[in-house]
Amino acid sequence: MKKTIILLAVVAGLNANAQSWNLSGNAGTNPSSDFIGTTDAQSVVFKTNNVEKMKITPSGRFVFFNQGSAGQVWDKNLIFGGGYDNPTGILNTVFGIGALTQHTAGNGNTAVGANVMSLITGGDSNTAIGSGAMRNTESAALSVAVGVNALEYLKSGSGNVGIGLGAMGSGSLIGDDNIAVGNSAARYIGSGNSNVILGANAFRALATGSNNINLGNSNARHILSGNNNVFIGTDITPYSATPESELNIGNWIVGNNGTIGIGQFTNQLPADGVATDGEKYKLFVKDGIKTEKIKVDIAASNGWADYVFEKNYKLMPLNELDNFINKNGHLPEVPTTKEAIEKGIELKEMNILLLKKIEELTLYTIEQQKRIETLEKKMK
Repeated sequence: MKKTIILLAVVAGLNANAQSWNLSGNAGTNPSSDFIGTTDAQSVVFKTNNVEKMKITPSGRFVFFNQGSAGQVWDKNLIFGGGYDNPTGILNTVFGIGALTQHTAGNGNTAVGANVMSLITGGDSNTAIGSGAMRNTESAALSVAVGVNALEYLKSGSGNVGIGLGAMGSGSLIGDDNIAVGNSAARYIGSGNSNVILGANAFRALATGSNNINLGNSNARHILSGNNNVFIGTDITPYSATPESELNIGNWIVGNNGTIGIGQFTNQLPADGVATDGEKYKLFVKDGIKTEKIKVDIAASNGWADYVFEKNYKLMPLNELDNFINKNGHLPEVPTTKEAIEKGIELKEMNILLLKKIEELTLYTIEQQKRIETLEKKMK
């Protein structure tokens, strides 16, 4: 009888202790006495299937998979709030409700934020941080998205980097090695490769394009397509709605397919460099050039004017020269005022022409001197 009373007392005590914290819910709890944890210097251990998955050490450290010692881990995934129950990949880290929830295969991905990479089923070495980053991505590798909805609709590609709210986020991009930094930078790009975009709203509406460099806020924000362009500045508007190989630096250095201009040009420079005079140039300059030195290359020896001094060179007789000047009002071969205004002057050719006239004048002077000396001798 005594043993029975003792046993009932023990059971009653156990029931009383169990009722202080019920698995079905509790009311009237006191945080100072009612809690999950330990009252001694031991870790709180969480197990599934009797295997330790996480513990909180007395120092407040969270330890997962009992990896408490120094070293590197190559066969684990760390998942909070999202993830897939039975992934075949490793080294994936997930923090966020709905993040990486369909990722069945792939390694080395980091997803931080709600719904980050929520549709991707496979891919390696992607990093996405921010609510909705890479949210609708189907497949990707080596890509980085930082910011709310950055690379949100990236469909597929490798090496893409979007940093900023909505950067390359809304255009269902298929492409590789694109970099966009800034809120809504290249927001609607759908296809393209090797673009570098830095600045809020830069290339915002661009739908397709490759090999572009765009540095500055709102540059070319309304164009829909373009390739091989360089825009540096703020709020730059291209000459063409679909620019190709166009250069614009601050609206004061411009270019088209390798033809360069310095200054403000109303019309786009010719892509082939051929100006209104029919000649081809690589550099156009507005308002003049000030410099201490200009060196002009001469392509060949016959490009200079020393042939005037060759023995077989024939000078125009002075009486014919006089008649030409009286009739035309300028020296032979020298452009008229009208021609100079309409076509401009080619510096090298004009210098050679002036040298030729000086050399011809020198020969006229020498010839006259000889005649003077001959007359003087006769008079003596």
